[in-house]
Amino acid sequence: MKRFVRNLPIKDYHAGEEISHSGIVKLLKSPEHYMQYKSGEDEPTPAMEFGSAFHAFILEPEVFASVYSVVDEAALAGTLASFDDYKTAATQLGVKFEALNKDELKLAIKAVDTNFTVRFKDDVQADIASFSAARLAGSLATLDELKQAAESLGIATGKMKKDDLKEAIKAFDGESKFKFREDVQAELAVLTADKLVGTLATLDDYKTAATQLGVKFEALNKDELKLAIKAANTESVFKFREDEFNRLYGAKIILKQDQMDALTAMRTSVFKHAGAASMLVTGESETSLFWTDEITGLKCRIRPDHWFEGGMADLKSCVSANKADFAKAVANLGYDIEAAFYIDGMKAVTGKSVDFFFIAVEKTAPYTTACYKASQEMIEVGRAKYRGALELLKWCQENNQYPGYQPNGEIETIDLPRWAANFELEA
Repeated sequence: MKRFVRNLPIKDYHAGEEISHSGIVKLLKSPEHYMQYKSGEDEPTPAMEFGSAFHAFILEPEVFASVYSVVDEAALAGTLASFDDYKTAATQLGVKFEALNKDELKLAIKAVDTNFTVRFKDDVQADIASFSAARLAGSLATLDELKQAAESLGIATGKMKKDDLKEAIKAFDGESKFKFREDVQAELAVLTADKLVGTLATLDDYKTAATQLGVKFEALNKDELKLAIKAANTESVFKFREDEFNRLYGAKIILKQDQMDALTAMRTSVFKHAGAASMLVTGESETSLFWTDEITGLKCRIRPDHWFEGGMADLKSCVSANKADFAKAVANLGYDIEAAFYIDGMKAVTGKSVDFFFIAVEKTAPYTTACYKASQEMIEVGRAKYRGALELLKWCQENNQYPGYQPNGEIETIDLPRWAANFELEA
């Protein structure tokens, strides 16, 4: 299996069963850690989240714009955020809030804080129909229903007629447990007549209301015009911060302004570096490659940050881009494994032998950028590590065992690290 896939959504890439560089690093910690990683339950660290934003900002600006946003506090000015804000608004609207929690108070404010200047006849009729059904439920209509109600009140019904039963029930029903169908219907008739006054019924009614609201209706049919009027016919005094936040930003990942400032400075630094700029101005980013390892038969995948004619460039945000410091990061974070795995993966899928480059960018001012090519020694060491990891994974799958640090549950003796063992008590 060999595949070269462009424009594959990152979620679909990560959802695959193939092993990746990140999975290999987890596997080398322990197979148990690898299985936890595969479960997808690990929460990304703040550093990982910032790194993802950095990659998108540099390599996929259109993705960045659709996924990330910076909060514009000016757009949220005046919205209700705290419980005290809610109470103040409730007081202005005459809402009693003493027994309400914050969520209940929010709903109460929303219920009161809407001013509809026009209502539609069919909507009112639907509301009344729903209300009527609830009111008529359980009302007494037939002679048998009246007799049963009377007997439950201790009334000897004998040969009483329907009207007599009704009067007797009313006289004995001090708690008003029972209601009569014709009485309810009479109440509803009055209510319906009152509620329907001034409602919009005809297309001309709709047009008049639309004109008052400034809604253009020339190309709209009646149903479309109704929807347009509804959209324009809500006037709320108060807005809630969380509602406005969701309206403005939806499911976007929110960045703080200082994070956005850092990303902007880092991008400037990257493209000021001649070597980094030369690699990124041509080629393509975030392409997915899939293949089957010939030795173990395991399915593998890689997704180079950027691929160009001279090789692959991997963008890294870091604390220090100094050569000695970054070399330590390569060793500690498994970047040597990544370099080897990516070079061999590219060869397996495309048949091309390429170099692997790191573009290291510091996350704090002055946001210095440095570029490094992975040495042959680094690649050989990384290759030995990932090959051992693939063999380990094959064994785990064949034996259905994914052990932690001590596969046999052994008890080990532990020593201090060498640096901590060099300790002398002062006299």
